[in-house]
Amino acid sequence: MKNNRKNSLMTCSQEVFNELYIIDSIVQMTKKTCQDYEFSGQYYGIPVEMSIKLSTERNNYINMLNLLSEKISNIMKLNLLMEKEITLQQNTDNCRR
Repeated sequence: MKNNRKNSLMTCSQEVFNELYIIDSIVQMTKKTCQDYEFSGQYYGIPVEMSIKLSTERNNYINMLNLLSEKISNIMKLNLLMEKEITLQQNTDNCRR
């Protein structure tokens, strides 16, 4: 593979990583907000039954955000592996010359 093509792939890979990092940051901020509301017990003066439902709903959102963050982390790791392979290929090609 030509070097300019590899450089283009590396640039794209780095941009993907940056976007994933931003997305994960947003997920983490959202999760923290949900946790803060849940831990502080903010239920807006609603009846106990509704408080329990709200708490359950918040905990479900927190769990989903945890899963989403894990998946984003997995994609970021795969992206780094891909970058490593591209770099190894570049180095191999340079050694052949």
